Amino acid sequence: MQMVKLIGEPIKVHQDRDSLVTAFIWRKRLYRVTEVIGWWREPSEWWDGKAMRLFYRVTAKHASTGTYELYRLGESWFLSRILD
Repeated sequence: MQMVKLIGEPIKVHQDRDSLVTAFIWRKRLYRVTEVIGWWREPSEWWDGKAMRLFYRVTAKHASTGTYELYRLGESWFLSRILD
């Protein structure tokens, strides 16, 4: 059974020249992305003028390897959840 931890905190994302996510910083720790598992777009509250969110599910490594969902809203990035 897969466990999910909802986070919803801002992060800093590093991308390569092709705009692929290569790493992110969360709580002053660097996580190196080893695989982009998938990506998708989710509509937001467009009637309130909010932008569409672009989600990425990645495998990343810090002390151990884990699966993370990141999303971009406008120019800001957030860690949405951690999947155990």
